[in-house]
Parts: sequence; C-alpha cells; structure tokens
Amino acid sequence: MKLSCIFIILIFSIKTYAYYYSFGTYVPYFNKAQINTAGDTQFFEINPYLAVGTQVLLSGPHYFTPEFGYGYYLENAKNTKRDQIFLHYNFSYVVSPNFVFRYGLTNNWYRLHGQGGSATLSNGNGSTTFPSPTKTVTTYYSTLDFGVEYVLSNRQFSIRYDLQMMSFKKLENKAFNYLLTFNYYQ
Repeated sequence: MKLSCIFIILIFSIKTYAYYYSFGTYVPYFNKAQINTAGDTQFFEINPYLAVGTQVLLSGPHYFTPEFGYGYYLENAKNTKRDQIFLHYNFSYVVSPNFVFRYGLTNNWYRLHGQGGSATLSNGNGSTTFPSPTKTVTTYYSTLDFGVEYVLSNRQFSIRYDLQMMSFKKLENKAFNYLLTFNYYQ
C-alpha cells in the first residue's frame, strides 16, 4: 500500500498532458468462471470501478498512462466483502484522433474482507456449514494488459475496453479479466 501512495504522489507531481477520471465495471475471469449449475460461464457482471490517471507524453503518439483504480464486488459470499486495488503501468499509442491502442502491466491487490460467522453451502447431496473468515486476506498478482479507447468527438470523453491476461507466464493456465470504462479528461 505504501508503494501505491508513492506512485500516486509521483503521478500528480510530474508535468502531464492530461488527468482523467474513469468509472465503469470490472469483470473477472471472463468466460471462465461458472455462474450456474448448467455450466454457463461469466460474460458480464456489474462490479463498480473508479480510477484516476494521467498521460505523460513520451514521444510523438506514444504516452505513458499510469492509473490508480479501485473495484468493488457487488456479489459476495455470506459474511464476506471483496474489493480490488489496481495499479496500471500502461502505455498508449494514438492511432488516430479518435482511436487509441493501450498496452502494459497491472499490479492487482484482491482483498477478501471476512466478517466472521459461518455460511451453509450446497455440496451436491445436501449442505455443509463452513466457517467464514474473520480477517482480511490479500492476494497479489500481475496482469498483461491490452486495450482500445475510442475518444468521443468533443475530446473530453472516451470509452475504453481493457483486456487483462492473468498467468501470462504459464499460458495453459491463462484467464482473462476486462474493464469497460467511461473516461473524463480534464
């Protein structure tokens, strides 16, 4: 968390092209996580995502576009809450005045906040009672990111789609997440 604070201070202390604010949804384990007993997989989910970022001109159409984001999961197991902190180290390439290609890495802090107690879950033949966690557990991982951004005609707003690949070192274990955001440039 200390690294996140240092990163945010550095972002806002350097001379930049523009600051932007993003809000949208974060969908983890796209087309991988099973969502019902029929075997359907996750395609879309509403998990609020908020972020602040900036653009630093590198050369020509190339920009460094770091972003600090926060996502909150609306669907949670009983007696738990989940959220996620994102630290994006992305770059962008302006293809045309309205189209931007994005790529980079993201550090993720996935946090499960336990509230104690117990939860009764189906086990196929009946149900079993499981203890709920009583503390916050954090998992750290990195993703390889690719995305596109469409800048609207007024140049102050854009729509962005970012695809994140997990387990990019072991491709046989890969899974994808995505962000769908609306962005406001200041």
